[in-house]
Amino acid sequence: MPLVKLPARRKPQVQPGFNAQITDHRSQNKDHRPKKKRTRNITEEQREALRQRMVEMRKKRKPAEYKNIHHTVLSKPENDKLSMKNVKEWIKEAKEDAAAHAKNARGRGITPQIQQREMAMSESKKAYVRQMEHYLKTGDWIAQFMGAKENERTVWTCTAMAYNADGTPKRTVGVWYPDIRREWTREMENGNFEFDNDQEVSYDETVSLTDTNFRNNEHKLAL
Repeated sequence: MPLVKLPARRKPQVQPGFNAQITDHRSQNKDHRPKKKRTRNITEEQREALRQRMVEMRKKRKPAEYKNIHHTVLSKPENDKLSMKNVKEWIKEAKEDAAAHAKNARGRGITPQIQQREMAMSESKKAYVRQMEHYLKTGDWIAQFMGAKENERTVWTCTAMAYNADGTPKRTVGVWYPDIRREWTREMENGNFEFDNDQEVSYDETVSLTDTNFRNNEHKLAL
């Protein structure tokens, strides 16, 4: 089959002055700047009227609904240690600490021991964040420690008394009991304790009547 020579492709012709028009158009937009926002000159009386208007509008605004926060947490005042405001600040600081430890673990020139320690600290802070988020949702604090730096020991509270076979209440060191309104200590567990005469202590007789330790010291209790 004979070969057929195809004609050469012709380059598209550009109209003279076309590129110049584009260059001129771009040069015109080069100096284009956004317009400045106009400011209205108002008097001090008008400013005060606007402030009062904004105050009235804020009063009419509905309060924020925290649907994901437990009602027991919302009921706590802001000065309470476990208030929503404080716990959210702790969460923010714990997240920052977790990110800082993770960054240190990725640093150059560190030993495997330091890397492992930093990663463990990061995971510990993340676990603390999950525990605090659980508290905000359920109102139940489950962490062993509390505070922004997680350095305050949690004092557990007994909500339902349990009794031994002989009728004496079961006690655990470090737990706060409502019948004696105080934390059960190691000294109380061993029976080597005395109440200060100036310290006013009250307890529920119907709950702790069979408690041998407190029955022996009931003459020192302020009823």
